[in-house]
Amino acid sequence: MLIGQQIERETQSRLKSPTQAVLRAGFTLVEMLVVISIIGILVSLLLPAVSAAREAARRAQCSNNLKQLGLALQAYHAAFSQFPSGHIADVEGGKDGKSWGWGAFLLPFVEQTSLHDRLAPDWRSLDDVATDPQSAKFLLSSLRLFVCPSDTGDEFAHPYRSLFVSGESRNETIRNEAFYNPSDLIRAHLTRPPGVTGPVVGMRIAKSNYVGSHGSEWKNLLAAWKDRDFHGNGLFGRNSTVNMAAIIDGSSNTIALGERSTRNYAAVWAGMNSWRDCGFTDNQMVLGTSFYPINDAPFPLNIDCDGRGSANYSSYHTGGSNFVFADGSVHFLSQSIESQRNGVFHRLAQRNDGEPVGDF
Repeated sequence: MLIGQQIERETQSRLKSPTQAVLRAGFTLVEMLVVISIIGILVSLLLPAVSAAREAARRAQCSNNLKQLGLALQAYHAAFSQFPSGHIADVEGGKDGKSWGWGAFLLPFVEQTSLHDRLAPDWRSLDDVATDPQSAKFLLSSLRLFVCPSDTGDEFAHPYRSLFVSGESRNETIRNEAFYNPSDLIRAHLTRPPGVTGPVVGMRIAKSNYVGSHGSEWKNLLAAWKDRDFHGNGLFGRNSTVNMAAIIDGSSNTIALGERSTRNYAAVWAGMNSWRDCGFTDNQMVLGTSFYPINDAPFPLNIDCDGRGSANYSSYHTGGSNFVFADGSVHFLSQSIESQRNGVFHRLAQRNDGEPVGDF
């Protein structure tokens, strides 16, 4: 009986003071602030981990891109008994014209046969395509396989990688497109191509973050470049015909392709200007050298006559850059790798120096 009376009294007490019961069940302002602070601390701790996980995924995708390009190089070699030329140039008459790069020749082996057929680099010159209203637009084709997900910027190449295009050649189809910028060539090139009169504009084309290995040599002075220097001592050079037999250092010890980020003006997949104004004729638009260290700081002035910061390898990955070797294997090389002359990095870029490479 007493127990029943006690229960009845407590029930009546709750019914008389519902507000008090609700207040006792809620949070105080101090408690809310403590909870918010804890959530904020947890978020601040998690954000770096999330960012690192995303970058790890992007780096893995970049590595996979190079793996696919390495397999494509193997398939090209199987079909033609040699690797594609670094760039094809007609050197008669003291000028090269524009040159298709290794990326254009690799298109059928990366499931881009239709684009390859549209451009027809095997029988059409890059000059013809760049000035043809029906074909020039295909030079803007952004190919995911050629772009590192960690890289910044848009799908177009840096203005320093513009193609020389005569102002008169601009046609109505692409006259108003943003990739034509009259000031590009003022910033990127100091001299006018031989034989070109009238206005010259820069045609921005699709970007690539991967360049072929020209080897370990480079000349930063115009007068120092000789014809043999254009061939390089790596897997790619001007009109090169390197095959597996020529890689006497071993395909697992020879770099084929490496990364270059937008910070160092990146690259293009299609091809390059080849006017002999500054010796190496813009081959840095499709090729790279181990002459300069990985992630070397860009040199913003006169890049046509000095490749420092624009002919090297680089990436936005922390501490180094991805490379694919001639055997198709992918390696992440640290920016602290021994990079002085005859160091590990130099030897990895050379195909036939005959010296032991060492650990990397």
